[in-house]
Amino acid sequence: MKELNAILGLRADPAPSGVDTRVVAPKSSTPEPLPETPQPSRRLRRTGYGILLMLTACATASAPGRTPPPLAPVLSLEERAAGFLLDAPVEEGLGTDLRLWATHYHTPSIAPADETISAAFPLIGRNGDPISPPLLHRDWCEAALQGSVSVRQGGKATAYVFVDAKGPEQADCDQWLGSLSDGIKTATRRARFMKVSHPLGCGVRNHPLVPFRTIAVDPDTIPIETVLFVPELRGRSFEYEGQSFVHDGYLFAGDRGGAIKGRHIDVFLNESGGGPLEDLFASNESRTFAAHPVADDDPNAVALRASQSASCEPVTPG
Repeated sequence: MKELNAILGLRADPAPSGVDTRVVAPKSSTPEPLPETPQPSRRLRRTGYGILLMLTACATASAPGRTPPPLAPVLSLEERAAGFLLDAPVEEGLGTDLRLWATHYHTPSIAPADETISAAFPLIGRNGDPISPPLLHRDWCEAALQGSVSVRQGGKATAYVFVDAKGPEQADCDQWLGSLSDGIKTATRRARFMKVSHPLGCGVRNHPLVPFRTIAVDPDTIPIETVLFVPELRGRSFEYEGQSFVHDGYLFAGDRGGAIKGRHIDVFLNESGGGPLEDLFASNESRTFAAHPVADDDPNAVALRASQSASCEPVTPG
């Protein structure tokens, strides 16, 4: 205690030996002034208290059983891309505003048709042979329109993706295709597929379809593997596989579609739709938004392309 008081600049000297320390009332009615006691300077007091706090912190840190909180993991750029966590690009790395409009698509998840239903159609492969169990008429048309489908059977899901429209006419889907062109309606009836390894299907160049990231484009307007930055998309919240995300604004041109022409893009979403993004991807040509190609050598673009590089291979020739 003596040392601590000395650090703090406080007096705690013991009374000299043989001196009576009792308080005695003065004999005179006028008290004599007490001798002035030197006071420690304000700077000295602050220094003393600072030293005391440092000693306390050291003692706390070295106390047994106290573990410092773990540091947050440092994510690589590729991991940040996979989690929609990329920083906004620098303005110098952005191309001209393309002014796009968007529709959206998804991979339907369906079960095979019941064996008692006669109006059911299997998906066929390139050789014309069936490669899936029979599907309900509407489910078959939905698969042909969306370009991919996941078929659940026996606790397992198998994905199929559109290959071309060179097969025989199989099912008339016109009643569900609305005002789409006659060319698209004919192509839908003649769709051929292949079975693939990725659960949600594949785009072009074996790129897996990634909800809220992959877009189908017209390659004559937006080359495949282009990374786009959409300022209005950045900061939008969405749900995917039970988790909440905030979009970083980047999209990846990893697919194409027969009905996608010019400045129209098709955004791949999950089956439940885009939720708060559907006002942006409004399927309305008059609802446009700014979209800028990101320079190929931009670190964010490089990381995003790397995060989309998982191979999406055919499971069987079909």
